[in-house]
Amino acid sequence: MKKIIATVLVGVLAGCGGSNLSLSVKAGSAAAVASSGAALTAGTGIVLTRVRVVIRKLELEKAAAAASADAGTAATEADETDEIASGPYLLDLSGTTLDGGGVAKLLDATFAPGNYREIKFEVHKPQSGETAANASLQDMIDAQASIIADGTIDGAAFSFKTSVTAEQELEGNLALADGSNLTVNVDASSWFTASGGRLDPRNEANRSQIENNIQKSFKAFKDDDHDGHEDE
Repeated sequence: MKKIIATVLVGVLAGCGGSNLSLSVKAGSAAAVASSGAALTAGTGIVLTRVRVVIRKLELEKAAAAASADAGTAATEADETDEIASGPYLLDLSGTTLDGGGVAKLLDATFAPGNYREIKFEVHKPQSGETAANASLQDMIDAQASIIADGTIDGAAFSFKTSVTAEQELEGNLALADGSNLTVNVDASSWFTASGGRLDPRNEANRSQIENNIQKSFKAFKDDDHDGHEDE
């Protein structure tokens, strides 16, 4: 398994039951397979060589439960959300971890096994004082950024920074047991394209569309075999 080159900040892990759930990350399109490249094509003439994303507060929302045998009528238990990791966590992807082929573990957390209906996490700009366990977050704080994408466009270097903060809510039917794994796919290859054309990251007029693309580029799914594809 390919490893994330930079250090990942492991924050306070919270949960109950003592069972283990791992969270992994994959870059590139969801359909990408292992390759030997060291960069990611993200549009005509656009190549990404490094992508940094700050994520915090990983939560799982339990599936609603049917209930009242006593009354003999259907009742629905209020949705319950478990925060299993607080962060912030720095996803620092470069080299072979950015080409879409590798699945790398981000963290282990304790949780209560069961049926869940939603995965929630935040793309989040870190604040001063959040660097104690990972000095690499200082670059993100200095840039006031939740995401930094470095690369080249037509051979010229660029660095796209955004402070976008967004809660990602990814719905599904997840039966999670002790030892299960969730994979978050970050499709940075879609960030700088629109309607078959490219969005020049150096043009501020394209910022809104790029940030919209970023918010749509995250997908999370059960991936117990760690192959980067949703379990059937």
